Amino acid sequence: MKEQALNDKTELRQLALDLRKQNQEFQALHSQVTQQVADRFYEARQRFFEGLANKPKKKKPHRYLSLVYPQSGWKLSDTREVGQGKNKKRKARLYLSKIGFFTLVMHRELPENQVSQVCVKLNPSGRIHVIFLVEEPESQELSSKEPKKAVGVDLGITRLATLSDGRYLENPKPLERSLERIRLLQRRLSRKKFLSNNWLKAKRRLAKQYEYEHVKDLRRDLFFKLGVLLAQEYDVLVLEDLNVQGLIQSGTKKRGRLRLYDSSFSELRAVLEWEFRKRGKLVLPVPAYNTSRECFLCGGINKGLTLEDRVFHCPYCGFTIDRDLNASLVLLKRAGWEPPVVPEELRPLPPLPSLGLKRRQGVAMIQEAPALERG
Repeated sequence: MKEQALNDKTELRQLALDLRKQNQEFQALHSQVTQQVADRFYEARQRFFEGLANKPKKKKPHRYLSLVYPQSGWKLSDTREVGQGKNKKRKARLYLSKIGFFTLVMHRELPENQVSQVCVKLNPSGRIHVIFLVEEPESQELSSKEPKKAVGVDLGITRLATLSDGRYLENPKPLERSLERIRLLQRRLSRKKFLSNNWLKAKRRLAKQYEYEHVKDLRRDLFFKLGVLLAQEYDVLVLEDLNVQGLIQSGTKKRGRLRLYDSSFSELRAVLEWEFRKRGKLVLPVPAYNTSRECFLCGGINKGLTLEDRVFHCPYCGFTIDRDLNASLVLLKRAGWEPPVVPEELRPLPPLPSLGLKRRQGVAMIQEAPALERG
């Protein structure tokens, strides 16, 4: 029995265009947007064959929340500055073929002649974001200057990040703080008829709570601000090569697994690495094994150290220091760097408002530009 040959990318694009001609509802899409849907399926299939992802599944219509204009079908116009002082914003009008005009809040200037792709993304909360993909030469070449300052960063649940210079950042635990409200909204959603107007409203309320009121935006904003802060002060970033998925799977307590998810170590590491590498600075991952139990001074292993112990005491040389600070110093040492001085005590990083966050009724809230508006 002969195996059926798989369609290549060109054949899938033509199939998508043929389906568009047969279905009047699909004709509301621009032709290149239709072809890009075929490209997504082709790429998902290739990733499955290469063992990088699971088998592609059919996506339900109410879960398909983005469209991509590869080359044409869009146009920016009427770019202007509005407001004064802190309220000053850059706005523009965006025309999308088959959809209409929108008013955008531009977060940064971009060369329109270098835009290769425009992605319109509808978040579950109802916010719309437009992402412009700009082709430009990569700036990931290492700086020609010899690195002078390095920082080791130990990630944890109690303290999100402990630096080898003695500073630390407390874990805001945004998901854990808003869990009660999220559970209440989930119960309300479960009582609604699936895909009814009330179900969609309840789902948007839940998405707003999770997405930008307490959890996702707070976390990402904090990670990026921390990355900028470290990249401006240091030339080398030393991180432990954590197997986060293994930590989550090996967790025995539900609360522990929740806090691992809430800390989002993988996302934090990715953001820190990106902030350093885009500036041409060095990132050194080192093995995470026994970083908390190894003595920074003599290298001895304290086998009796437990997760409840917050102070490290070396049974060989008597060196005593905070557990997380010792781990960050060990990371730095494993990467071949020695700190100029060993910090005697921990001190917190600047308070959250100076990192772009504001406190409101005991919860950190993010100040960001409003999303895209229909106009």
